[in-house]
Amino acid sequence: MSDAKRSDAATYNTRLGLAYLNQGDRSRAKRKLLLALSQDPDAPNVNASMAYFMEKSGDMEKAETYYHKAMAASPKAGTQLNNYGAYLCRQGQYKQAEIYFLKAVKDIKYDHTAGAYENAGLCVMAIPDYENAAKYFNKALEQDPSREQSLYELANISLKKGNIEEAMTYLQKYPTLTQNNRMLLAMATAVAHKAGKFELEADYKQRLNSFSDNTGGKDEYNTNNG
Repeated sequence: MSDAKRSDAATYNTRLGLAYLNQGDRSRAKRKLLLALSQDPDAPNVNASMAYFMEKSGDMEKAETYYHKAMAASPKAGTQLNNYGAYLCRQGQYKQAEIYFLKAVKDIKYDHTAGAYENAGLCVMAIPDYENAAKYFNKALEQDPSREQSLYELANISLKKGNIEEAMTYLQKYPTLTQNNRMLLAMATAVAHKAGKFELEADYKQRLNSFSDNTGGKDEYNTNNG
């Protein structure tokens, strides 16, 4: 088998392995990921996927090994830096994770920098470091104005600071996001009430009452983007 075909086969088996992992079939997942590693042992994505499998299986030592192999194979790749940052954040190593997210956005070829900024914001929120979190969520929205979670968290930070007007400003700056996400719309309704903007509150409330499950709005958020 040619190198190209082995690489393609490894990619295919990696996808299968992750699909089995998501379905809860860890035995099949491991078999496919081990097969992918035998086909292309130095591929960053294959090693990162095995790292994630080991993490989900509770073997953090092996997870670390495979995450580092993935980064060693592609040292400046935003994808692998973001993956490792997300891993560190899940382990509660928030400041260290922040470093890797910020390294990820420096990769000019990485097309998910908005996700890395959002991840950085979510991670430092857990410290909590609201000032930097707000900075990262703003960056995420600047690069990708469809980032619903970044908008929610920005408004939420403003509310934590007791700044109702700032929260309202954020929610009104992105009306499409606010009006098409149930959580954002509920927040906007409450914020409008607190701000004394009762006509706006009534409008939001009407939209919220007519919001149905099949509108396509997203209510659940990730902590590992990009």
